[in-house]
Amino acid sequence: MSIELLAMGILMLVIGIALCFAGYRAFRALIAFWGFFAGFLLTIQAFGIDSGNNLLVSPLAWIIALIIGIVLAILAYQLYVAAVVILSASVGFWLGTGLMMAVGYSNHSLPALIVGIICAFFLASLTLSLNLAKILIILITSLSGASVIIAGILLFLREVSFNDALSWNIVGSVIGGSQLWGYVWLALAIVGILVQLGGTRRYERGYARAQFYRSGHKVVK
Repeated sequence: MSIELLAMGILMLVIGIALCFAGYRAFRALIAFWGFFAGFLLTIQAFGIDSGNNLLVSPLAWIIALIIGIVLAILAYQLYVAAVVILSASVGFWLGTGLMMAVGYSNHSLPALIVGIICAFFLASLTLSLNLAKILIILITSLSGASVIIAGILLFLREVSFNDALSWNIVGSVIGGSQLWGYVWLALAIVGILVQLGGTRRYERGYARAQFYRSGHKVVK
């Protein structure tokens, strides 16, 4: 295995595990990484339309994707609303392009890109309008983390290429063709949701107690 594949596999596993099992508590830090990957992969996918579906073929594509990824990472880290929008929109894009792949379109085709953008806008708008940020963060980070973990494992097992591992929809394709991987993905996602729900309740209770004692201390003084 090349250093490139090893580094990407390790990075995907680390980010996937963190997202799946600690996504809500570590949301602000993790969303910066997610924002970078969202901007990077969306840009690469857009360039893939005019490059024969071959990712990372142009140095210009690398540079532009890196710049957009860094900008989104900064926005996601500094602004909570931007973080929620980036997270929900990126998953909406992933779902939309995955749906188009299911009906026979190429991952990097123009119709898939358009539907992905529409779904991204819809999910982001829905999240903001209904104030579903906390629930969505837990669900999305668990589901997305499970997907990233599987993508990293597939890369280590050489079941997918480096280019495919950078695709939003490779896990959906693998799950669609293998019940085993589907069960693994579902199990990871469910465990991640349960772990995050339990951890979030304890975290919020601890935070509330800390605020109470801090407030009481100030009153005494």
